[in-house]
Amino acid sequence: MITSFIHFKDLYLNSTEIHSYQEGLKPKISSYEANELSSRLADSTKVIILIPSQLFGFMEYENQAGHKGEILKASALSQVEERLISDISSLTFFYNSDSQLASWIDSSLFEFIVKNLDGLDAEITIIPEHFLIQDSGDAIILRENSFILAFSNSSGFGGSTEILSDYLETIDGDTFDMNNFLLFADAASAALHFPENKKVEHKTLEDLHHKLLESKNLIKWNLFQRKLSFSFLKAKLKLNSRESSFIAASVITILIAPLMISSVLSSSISSYQSNTIQIFQQLNPNFKRLINPKAQIDDLTKDIPSYATISSNNLEVLSYIETLADESIQDININFDDRVIEASVENLSPTKLSFFQELIKSQSGNVNTNGLSKGADGLNGNLIIYYDSE
Repeated sequence: MITSFIHFKDLYLNSTEIHSYQEGLKPKISSYEANELSSRLADSTKVIILIPSQLFGFMEYENQAGHKGEILKASALSQVEERLISDISSLTFFYNSDSQLASWIDSSLFEFIVKNLDGLDAEITIIPEHFLIQDSGDAIILRENSFILAFSNSSGFGGSTEILSDYLETIDGDTFDMNNFLLFADAASAALHFPENKKVEHKTLEDLHHKLLESKNLIKWNLFQRKLSFSFLKAKLKLNSRESSFIAASVITILIAPLMISSVLSSSISSYQSNTIQIFQQLNPNFKRLINPKAQIDDLTKDIPSYATISSNNLEVLSYIETLADESIQDININFDDRVIEASVENLSPTKLSFFQELIKSQSGNVNTNGLSKGADGLNGNLIIYYDSE
C-alpha cells in the first residue's frame, strides 16, 4: 500500500513535488509534471493532493435557507461579488456545512488537476494545503522560503515568506491571534520570523503528512468527486489496449444497436402504411387516413355489390401486402378476379427478394420474377405474385 502526497511548486499547478510512503520503506520524494500524475502514481492506493491555499477564496457563510447546488453558490458569492476578480460562472464552488465555510477556486485550475487524475485507480483526496495543520487552530508552517497559515475557522492562506510580515499586518486580530498561535518551523526559521513566539513545534513535513492521515475530518474536507469515465474503468479493471478497444467497440454497439433497430422498424412501418394506403385509395380515391385496416376495408367494400363476394373471400390479400412492406416497393396493384398482385420495385436487394419468395410460398402463393432486371443498386421492374385465397 502506497500513500502519496502531492504538493505544487507553482501556482499554475504544472510542477509537483510528490512524497510517497510505503510501510517498511523510506519515504520517496519525486518531481513530475501534472500531466504525468496518472502514469507516475499508478501503484499508489491513496493520493492526497494539497492545492496552494492562496488559490482559494474563503468566507464564513451560514446556509440558513438550506440551499444547494447553483442556488447556494449564487447566494453565497453574491455577498463577495464586488471583491471577486473572476466571474462567478468561472469558479468552482464548495461548501462545508460542518464548519459553515464557503470556498471557491478557478474552475480551469481545478478541472486541470481532476482531469490529470482521471485514469488513476486510487482513493483520491483534494484539499487546500493549509489543511495540513487545520486541526491545530490558528497555526503557521514555515517551510524553506514559503509559509502556510491556517485560521481556526478552517480558512487559510499561503505564499512566500517575503510577504509574510505584510500579510500578517492586514489580518484582523479577531480572526488570527498573533499572541497565541502554533508555529511549525525549524529553530532557525522560528527565530528569524517569530523570535518571541513560544508555541513552536519542530515537525517535519513527513510528520504532518502522517498526522493528516489520522484526522477524522479528512473525508469531510475532500473536494474531489469521482466521475465515471472510460479511463477510470480501464485503470480499475487493469485492461490492456486490446481489451480496452474490444470493450469500447462493444459499448458503442450496445448503444447504437437499439437506434438502428428502431430506425429499421420505423422504415418498415412507414412503408407498410404507405403501401396499404395506396391500396385503399384504389378502392376509394378520397381515402386519406389509415386507422384500422380491416375495419376500414370492410367499410369501403360493404356497399359495392359486384365486389361483395370477392372482398369477403380475398381479405387475406392483406397478408401479402404486409409481406411486401419495404421501401424498395414503389407501387402495388391487385387484380381480385385473377388473384394477382403486381408490385413495382426499385433497388430491391437479391437477399430481400429471396426473403419475399419464401414468405409468399409459405402462404400458398407463387412469385414470377421475369419482369425484374438487375441494376447498379439492386433489382428493378415488376414482381408478380399469384395468390390463392381458396
